[in-house]
Amino acid sequence: MAHVLVIGGGVAGLATALLAARRGHTAEVFERDTRAPGTTLDQDFFGWRRPGVPQAAQPHVLLGAARAVLRDELPDVYAEMLRLGARERHELDWFDVRPPARPGDEDLVLLQARRIVLESALTTALHAEPGAVVRYGEPVTGLNTAGGPWPAVTGVTTPGGGYAGDLVVDAAGRRGGSAPLLARAGCRPAAVERHRTGLAYFCRWYRLPQGVDEGPRRPWTVTGGAFAGCAVFPSDNRVFAVTVFAHTGDPTRGALRDPAVFEAAARTFPPGAAWLGLGAEPLSGVLVMAGLDNRWSPLADGRGPVVSGMVPVGDALTHTNPTLGQGTSLALWAADRVARTAHRDPGSPGFAAGYHGWALRTLKPWFDFQAGADAAVGDRLAAGVAGAAGVREGGPGRVREAAALFECALEDPEVMRARARVRHLTEAPGRAYADPLVRARVARWLAARPGWAPHAVGPDRAHWEQLTATPAALPLQPVLPSTSARS
Repeated sequence: MAHVLVIGGGVAGLATALLAARRGHTAEVFERDTRAPGTTLDQDFFGWRRPGVPQAAQPHVLLGAARAVLRDELPDVYAEMLRLGARERHELDWFDVRPPARPGDEDLVLLQARRIVLESALTTALHAEPGAVVRYGEPVTGLNTAGGPWPAVTGVTTPGGGYAGDLVVDAAGRRGGSAPLLARAGCRPAAVERHRTGLAYFCRWYRLPQGVDEGPRRPWTVTGGAFAGCAVFPSDNRVFAVTVFAHTGDPTRGALRDPAVFEAAARTFPPGAAWLGLGAEPLSGVLVMAGLDNRWSPLADGRGPVVSGMVPVGDALTHTNPTLGQGTSLALWAADRVARTAHRDPGSPGFAAGYHGWALRTLKPWFDFQAGADAAVGDRLAAGVAGAAGVREGGPGRVREAAALFECALEDPEVMRARARVRHLTEAPGRAYADPLVRARVARWLAARPGWAPHAVGPDRAHWEQLTATPAALPLQPVLPSTSARS
């Protein structure tokens, strides 16, 4: 069995250490922060300043892929999340009567919870694991390497001393700073693939009133208009987040920092109007997240891995924009892969090459899907700001057909199932959406609506500029189409 050293005590790092320990390995986690998440969820979530983890206060969802890892490999963590208030929602419950079950439907379930709920559950389990230890307030400042032509990491250095291990796992996120550590260790630079999204997110947290345990089932929780959109993220313990997103080039976006303007903007979209109309209590100011990109950062280049004895997981490997909610699922897949294979000579070049090959086959296609989806949304919003028609790669006809698939899914269980299988990472989009049955149903849906235009939801530009120009603007009524469009 191996001794695994994990850099970073976020979701990816905690999961890697816990899964490794459950597989009979020993693990040490090195976390820069001086404290762990506890079970006082609201105090930790809203009061814990975490500058190194800016996404911690943003909305999260756990897709079916993440839920499957927890359910199958860490059932105690899964049970603890439910005990702490996480809620499940099956995608096919959108319909008044759930369609007859098919094999695989059991994986089309969202686990709705704030990130702190997952972190708390993982921390509780890891602290009880005899084969694991977490060293808080002890950041990794250097890598120990063995001599030879191939750089081989054999341990880490911290302000507290040196630690030897069979495998070092970089789980420090996209801001973790492993690149300079590797450079000082003599490694050639790895190749990084980066795609700017051009999206800015404005989020505010709320709690449903006492006696209201669930929000509305309809409208759909994400809608996208020509130049902005709105999403609602139901979470644990009657808490939910409302997010308004716009293009970083939109000159009106700064006004959304004002809570009154934010709510006025959110209420012009069906999901924002429906959820805010329940009389929810605000729990935060408006939280801003922008300058995001999709970043693929393997410890490899065109010649293969640049180092042995060290592999990346989570955002250190594949950082994805939150629009599709893939991040936690991809992180848990990587953590599980490390735990399952760490006994196979983890310090060798062959292990590094095998892990890189697995990541290319398993994670990279979903990264590419995310990057393509974000490019389409960003282009659409930028075109909407400029007043253009929003023509993107593939042409307007292809864009219209893609948008129609999502609209058709709201009425057709077979199309919804295909969409859900892609959303929950159980089937690749190229396969699910190419199914002849799905294509025929979408084509019939479009043929019955010759005048249908995608993304015809939300305010027009004049109304938007009016409400963002006046901080005390009264909420405008939502513009309700026949079916709610989504980004």
